[in-house]
Amino acid sequence: MKSLYLSAILLAAAALQTHAQAPVSVGAGSYASFPPASENTIDGNNDGKGDLYQFVYDRPIYVAADKMNKPIPTNDWWTDLVVSQYGGLMWAYPLVADPEDYGVKMYYPNSFVADGSNIAYGGSMMIKAAGYTPSKAIAKDWSDWGLVMSLPDSLHNKNMDVTMAHGIPFMWLETQGINPEFSFDRGASYLTQSGSAIQFPTSNSFVIQTDGRYFGIHLSGSTTAELQGQQYVRIDLGSVQNITKVRLNWETAFAKGYAIQVSSNGTTWSTVASEVNGNGGLDSLSFNTSGRYIKLALAEKGSIYAYSLWEMEVFNGTTLLSRNKPVEVSSVEAAFAGTNVNDGNTGTRWASDGAAAERLVLNTGNGNAYFVVSALPAPGDLPTYETYAFNKVTNTAVGYDYDASAGKVYVNWNITTANLKGQAAGNTIQGFLPHLYQNAANSIAFTAVNYVTPRGSMKTAIGKTFSFTYDFNGILPTYNSPYRNAADASPYNANAMFDMLTRFSKKTGYGGDTYWGGKDLVNYAKYTLMAKELNHQAYQSLKAKTRESLVNWLTYTPGETEKFFARYDRWGAIVGFNESYGSAEFTDNHFHYGYLIYACALYGMTDPDFLTQYGPMIKMVAKQYANWDRTDNFLPFFRTFDPWIGHSYAGGTSSSTGNNQESTSEAMQSWIGLFLLGDMLNDEAIRDAGAFGYISEAYATLEYWFDWKNRNLPAAYPHNVVGILSNQGFAYGTYFSASPVHIHGIQYLPVNPGFKYLAKDTTWAKREYSDMMTESAAIDGHTSETDFGDDWAHVALGFRQLFDPKYAAGFMANNLALAPTDSKYIMDYEVAGMTYFYTHANQNLGFFSFNFRTNFPSSSVFERNGAFSHAVAYNPTASAKTCNVYNAGGAIVASFNVPARTLVTYPTLPTTGQQPTGCYGLLPATATATSGNAALAVDGSLGSRWESAFTDPQQLTVDLGVVSTVNKISISWEVANAKNYTLTGSVDGNTWLPIATKTNMPTGNRTDIIDNLNGNYRYIRMDGTVRNTQWGYSIYELEVCGTAAAGAAPLAAANTLASKAEPKTDATAPVLYPNPANDWVKIQSKTKDIYSLTDLQGKVIQTGKLDAGINTIDISRLPKGLYIIRIKDQTFKLIKSNQ
Repeated sequence: MKSLYLSAILLAAAALQTHAQAPVSVGAGSYASFPPASENTIDGNNDGKGDLYQFVYDRPIYVAADKMNKPIPTNDWWTDLVVSQYGGLMWAYPLVADPEDYGVKMYYPNSFVADGSNIAYGGSMMIKAAGYTPSKAIAKDWSDWGLVMSLPDSLHNKNMDVTMAHGIPFMWLETQGINPEFSFDRGASYLTQSGSAIQFPTSNSFVIQTDGRYFGIHLSGSTTAELQGQQYVRIDLGSVQNITKVRLNWETAFAKGYAIQVSSNGTTWSTVASEVNGNGGLDSLSFNTSGRYIKLALAEKGSIYAYSLWEMEVFNGTTLLSRNKPVEVSSVEAAFAGTNVNDGNTGTRWASDGAAAERLVLNTGNGNAYFVVSALPAPGDLPTYETYAFNKVTNTAVGYDYDASAGKVYVNWNITTANLKGQAAGNTIQGFLPHLYQNAANSIAFTAVNYVTPRGSMKTAIGKTFSFTYDFNGILPTYNSPYRNAADASPYNANAMFDMLTRFSKKTGYGGDTYWGGKDLVNYAKYTLMAKELNHQAYQSLKAKTRESLVNWLTYTPGETEKFFARYDRWGAIVGFNESYGSAEFTDNHFHYGYLIYACALYGMTDPDFLTQYGPMIKMVAKQYANWDRTDNFLPFFRTFDPWIGHSYAGGTSSSTGNNQESTSEAMQSWIGLFLLGDMLNDEAIRDAGAFGYISEAYATLEYWFDWKNRNLPAAYPHNVVGILSNQGFAYGTYFSASPVHIHGIQYLPVNPGFKYLAKDTTWAKREYSDMMTESAAIDGHTSETDFGDDWAHVALGFRQLFDPKYAAGFMANNLALAPTDSKYIMDYEVAGMTYFYTHANQNLGFFSFNFRTNFPSSSVFERNGAFSHAVAYNPTASAKTCNVYNAGGAIVASFNVPARTLVTYPTLPTTGQQPTGCYGLLPATATATSGNAALAVDGSLGSRWESAFTDPQQLTVDLGVVSTVNKISISWEVANAKNYTLTGSVDGNTWLPIATKTNMPTGNRTDIIDNLNGNYRYIRMDGTVRNTQWGYSIYELEVCGTAAAGAAPLAAANTLASKAEPKTDATAPVLYPNPANDWVKIQSKTKDIYSLTDLQGKVIQTGKLDAGINTIDISRLPKGLYIIRIKDQTFKLIKSNQ
């Protein structure tokens, strides 16, 4: 049955793909014109279409018809509306809209739940209408922080449009063919601006109080509001009487809001007393009036129940007037009759019918009408808000400009309005959050009104245009080589650095999904730059690997099943495959593609032609998450970034409760990549967008995830950090773990000099690190960073070195002193070389300065004791430039020349101590032989070997990639070894010089060491002339020790690979099969190892050990679906076929 079902999926795919898949060229790059069928093998819905194709081609997109040919926004605060029939909560701040199948529900959150984890919704206000049944809610229009939602009832030709925008305390409702009705889940009181009860019907604007919130209802003048179904108690005193007091004895179901009204004829009523904050018990209200009829008009419930009174007593002085007088009540619950309310017996009571519904109705004549809802601080603010209520927002647009010379990012917020009454378009009330008003200079005259939000206090201002200016002093892509400063407590060790780089340079392959594969790309690019700065012999080899891997991702060849991008025409998207963690439906796109863009920008520093050739494709991928081009008709503007709220969202289509984001640092890396890409391409539009996104999200991170100044998180929230920030609140956790090191660390990774914003306040940074360590000890028992494991230890140290490189350098020096086999040893991990390089560069330079800056975008300035110490700047242009260093006052304190496409540190660092003492392991770039797989002799593993044919002579040639000074050669032989052989060296592969001749060498496993050498070679050749056995020549590993010759450059490409070729197969890589699988999956491993199996949300489902050989993993209890298996740097997508 399953195979038949898979056939159905493939047939469906074939039907969709009526023409052959062809690459679409973009510069030298290319993408698939639609997702290939190889990506559509999961069918969780069992509909025969496949989950991916169902999303790409068939999933309803709830937008207006005239918007279907435009790019569809995703990853925003309101975009659950796009994918759900009625959408979820839309957090406009301060109001929240929730579309329903009857209309819209509104909330006005103004306080937090008891534990501070979320803002409390409060009582809801529901707006519906008789005979109105909207079939869906759609996005009718949108702008940078605004939205128009439409709820059409096409069957009855009725509609409601709701216009809203972030930070604006109004929602505009325009109706067609309905009389809107209001109801409240916690009751309501209806007030004038003075706080007294309003008399219905009315055509004037008024206030609704519910659950401690005040909604302003602003009417056009042609609409009349009346109250229907109000609960009440009315007593007929028999004749007109003087009335001086009413006493109410409430049962538990009391009224929070009510009014006392009197009438002489039972028709015309006057309000003589009202209560809007009642608390039950015994209420006594005194006044001086007269009337025959007295009515208790109930407006707002004080409990979850209906209304209930033990007794209602009416007095003239001390005379009780109401005992056993005729009573009329609006409704009755069971036997709790109205006559009980004035029978003098406090053991009997009246109760209203809990099912009775009170409705506030706006009579529009069932025509086209409008009204406005506002979030009022108090009833007395109604007239002020009335002034601006009818200026409907029709467009919102943010503008930004980066001035590198001034070190500023200028941000302008522009609002367009239209007056609903046909008058001149006027101002509105716009709110702003702390990341802006606390950190960007402005001359805005804020009002006295602030609102409570999950981002802290929202200030408000009157106007349509608002300007802010951020200080921004550039982003540093990398460093020049560190040097050994004997004055440092833990000085740089070039030997250790070179060994770590050599070890990484032996890496082959890279992940096939956009997240883990993206991490590999960044690591390759970083190590390439480090090798260049260190003059490490592996530079050309790493450069070639990095280019090959990037080009593979930036091109598509029909038939390939990973490492490519594909177009979604209907959505307006370009998506990478293999996807992971829901990225095919836009989740985490800025994380995933930010890795690729950052890697491209870094690599472009070594290969400008690459950016010229592949720039168009790189820019297209960057636009997928951060499209800066408003004229682009394919991809939406800033897909994953909410410019008003200041940070990105990870949720691809949002959710029914709003959107959220976990990893701020990976979001920041996406901006760093974009900014550097713009600088490398000399594209100001890209660079300026990167600067705006970077500085906005940096301060949003500090204010909202870290609350660095202790001014935004609610007092009841028991932590100083947020793991996941949502529209409504805060989670101390992650999607994959509850460990403190992960909650904190997901905001630090990966190690990056562009994360200097985390060092802006070193007092806070020290506290944050201390919190992480303290919480990790308390919850997980961790006493040291080494307890975090190799990966997360470097995440922690990568943060620490930004503000305390001395600590990180000392920690790593101590760790390097351990044996590599020690369980606490972390310096053999893949990222160790990066942590070490950056740490010692920072230790050499000083501390990131926020008082000094340069006029170069790709730069940073450092200081010691408040004084300028160094500047590091990269010039991406084709001509030399002068770099100026400015102090906080704008005066030039230093100038220096930066050659074309060069990274310069000024003042220049000493060159002494930058190179290793003695020799280090030189990395062979390639190996060739007369027979056998020569690569196995230089793969860095003693578990594999080169084996030649069983004849003499045989030859093995190693290419070091660049001319190097060779000091030692080591050959580890298997039993099948050489009796006689020679070693020769060459700089050009043509002229060979003798190095050593070995004769009558012993049998058995052995290691030959040829040292005390001092020759310059690029090629080393072993010529085997006589064997010791009948077998061929067999070498586990041939290792060369020495140093890269000063200024060494390759004579030819060190490792030329076809641009679209896959990397060479790693003979030690694990193999997983079958796939798809039902009850078990086998993993063939060359060595002992560990594996982890996670779901697409990153939740770890199981882990285990692998033995060398074939391992069987039981997956019989897993639900069918897609899973990820990771073994070291290898990632497998596992399809579980059935349950």
